[in-house]
Formats: sequence, structure tokens, C-alpha cells
Amino acid sequence: MAKFSLKKKLLPSLMAASLASGVAFSGNASALEVAADGTGQVLLAPVYIVDVKGSPQGPTYIRVINTSPDHAVKARIGFRSQINSTEVLDFILYLSPRDVWRGMIVNVNGQAYVKSTDDSIRNLPNADSFASIEGTPASVMMFDVALAADDNNEMGHFEIIGAYSVKDTVQTPNGPVIIKQGMSKFDLAKIFDTPLGSAAVPNSLLALNNVDCPAGATGTCMIRTDEPSSVQLRGEVSMLLLGERYNYIMTALDADDQGNVISNPFYDVEVKFGTNIGSDFPGAGLDNILDIETALAAKSYGATYQNGDGASVVFVTFPTKYRHLRSDVCQIGKIEGEWTPPFNATGSMGYTISQFDNQEHGVGNTVEPPTSVSGDLAATPDAGTAITPEVEWFLPAWNFASGWYSLVMNERTGCPYSGAPAIVYTMTLRDSSSEFFQNSPR
Repeated sequence: MAKFSLKKKLLPSLMAASLASGVAFSGNASALEVAADGTGQVLLAPVYIVDVKGSPQGPTYIRVINTSPDHAVKARIGFRSQINSTEVLDFILYLSPRDVWRGMIVNVNGQAYVKSTDDSIRNLPNADSFASIEGTPASVMMFDVALAADDNNEMGHFEIIGAYSVKDTVQTPNGPVIIKQGMSKFDLAKIFDTPLGSAAVPNSLLALNNVDCPAGATGTCMIRTDEPSSVQLRGEVSMLLLGERYNYIMTALDADDQGNVISNPFYDVEVKFGTNIGSDFPGAGLDNILDIETALAAKSYGATYQNGDGASVVFVTFPTKYRHLRSDVCQIGKIEGEWTPPFNATGSMGYTISQFDNQEHGVGNTVEPPTSVSGDLAATPDAGTAITPEVEWFLPAWNFASGWYSLVMNERTGCPYSGAPAIVYTMTLRDSSSEFFQNSPR
């Protein structure tokens, strides 16, 4: 397969294209699912871009919505680099009921920054107030210190973990706080900045239900797990590239009728590197990353493509791949190589793309077999390309003016699910207008 390089002559048509966020349903049994309505406890954003091979782009605009009318939510957003998913920035979101946090990633002299004038975050890099309050907007540089030599933070992906929610009146060491729309973020911080305790400890902030509240605090202590749907976040991303804007909805992980994404009543988040998705979600020292990947995984993904008056580019993001670095996620009992299944020991992921025209014809005007090519989503970018393991893109050699294609993951065996935990999507420009194509599993 021909790899795609962002050469100057292709850049305008590519960057004017529309990005579609693909959703994969594996069909495997799990207590988790990818939410069809785009709201859930954990959000995965497959790509942000503020630089393309030395060409400043952006901004990338981010919106995180707390859809609950009566619950306030504490969430953590963590940004990860393009090549190795190295965490390059994280902070806490203080979301009151029906609150929206707005921020953007911008390119400042070749360096990625997060900026915001929204009071749902602290006025980073300081933390004595909230952004936009008294003229104190947030403006913080993404870190470079931990990046490998071939990595960067001007492109990458990010995740949002909705740790827990509160409602009604909450007793804090600084007095009671009433949860309501438009509430002061300083009042909300009295709750979210206080370390959690145990319901067995008098005057604790934490209780699992009214019965467990400390004596005299019934109805006013923090209840975190009273409703499975209490943490319902929605994320939207808009990217401005070469004057064109395209949008996608973040992939949301939510509970099915069997459980929650985060069922640990003592789970909390803080600003620190090394917070891994799935770790401690079911309880202290426990992990449900396998359930998360089962919900995400699919063997194949299909979408329409355009060629000629517009070039369709395939994007693949592995949002949980960093959990497979010397970690036995699929519980096969041994670790062989630096990366564990479903990825190859070198970190790559094989694939096959089959393409048809609009009448299901392959090469030679026959219905079967389709035109097929194979390749490898390599751990190390090839010379002159932008192919990466975590945020991957390439331009297949389309044989027809238009049609549809199927991308099949040739995964390394060992995981209980089929395929790979990926988000696959297509950017396409047709007739000088942006179009939105969402990949679906087949």
C-alpha cells in the first residue's frame, strides 16, 4: 500500500477535508459500551492538530458538556502525544450542572498551548483562581521534556475521565455547598479539592447511599454512585486547517445495563502524570481496561471514499495502545516483546484494505474478489511520511472514482476480542466542500 505523505501539493485538498469519528461495536460481552448518543463517563478524542509537518495550523477547539441538570461533575482531561501517547498536559474540569467548558489548542511559535477563558478550569499555569475570573485566562504550554526524539505534541489525541458527580447539598470542611446551575466554581472547589474519605469515618464527605451517611448528615453528605447515569459528558472538537473547519463528536464510553465504566466509589482524579484509563476504575488495585477495549474493538471498518474531485484519507487512532507497553492487558500470562497483543511485538498493527466501486465491483469489473492491498501500521514512521502508531493516517491507492472500502485489522492473537481497539474515520473533500464520513464496523 502506498503510504501518505503530506506533500505541499496535496496539503490544501487534504486539510480542507472533513473528519469523521468512527465508532466500533465489537459484539463481545462487556459491562461497557460505546454510547450511541455520544454521552458517557469517559470520552476519547482521536485527534487534535496544530501543526502539519512544520506548517502551523489550528486552532483545535474543544467543548466538554455536562448534560446533567442537577449533578456537578469532576473530570480530568489528559493530552497525549502523536507517536507514543506520552502524556503532555493534564488538568481538572470543574463542571456545574449543564455546564460547558470551552478551550482550544493553539500553535505559538511552533509550540502547542492550551488556552481558555472559561471558568471551568483553573487559571493555568497558576491555580489561585479560575480562568476568565478577574481577567485571569488560562494559557499553558504542553510539555516536551518526556517526549522521545521522534515524537511531538503538536498532534495527538486526548481523553476525558469523569471521575464522579455530586448533587443536592454537600457537607464540606468549609460548610455546606448547594449544587445548582450557575454556582460559584470556588464553592464547587470546596468539594472537588477535598480529599475523599470513607463513609465509616464521622463527617466524611463520601457515602454510597443515604443509609451510609455519617450520623446527622443524612441528605447532606456526598453521594457519588446513587445513579448510574449521573456522569453524562459529551465532547465536541472543531479543527481549523488552512481556513477550513471540520468537526467530530468524541467517542463516549458508558455503562450498559450491567454496570458503570467507573464503579469504584472511592475513585478520584488529580493533576499528575501517569493516570491510565481503566486503572482503579472497578476498585483500588483493579483494572477494567480489557472491558474498555472489548467495547471499542472491531475486526473491520467500512466507509465510502472519493477519488478524483476529492481525495479520501484514512485515519486510524489506537486510544488505549499505551496500556499495552510491557503490560499484559489481555491476560495471556506472558509478555513477549515490548508491546503485547493485539499489537505486534514491535508495536505495529497489520491491516488489509479492500475497495469496491459504487456497484460493488473490484478490478476487472468483477463482483469478487475486491481490490485488496495490505500493509502495516508501523511502530516507526517511514521516511517522509506522517504514519504513526497512535494517530495514523495514509492515502490508499484508490482504483475507482468513488465507492466504499473495508479496512480489516490483522491483529496479533491473544486477546478475547476480535480485531483491535481503534477509532477509524475518513476525511474527504468533494466539490470544494467539506463532507463528514463516519466509519462503521462490518
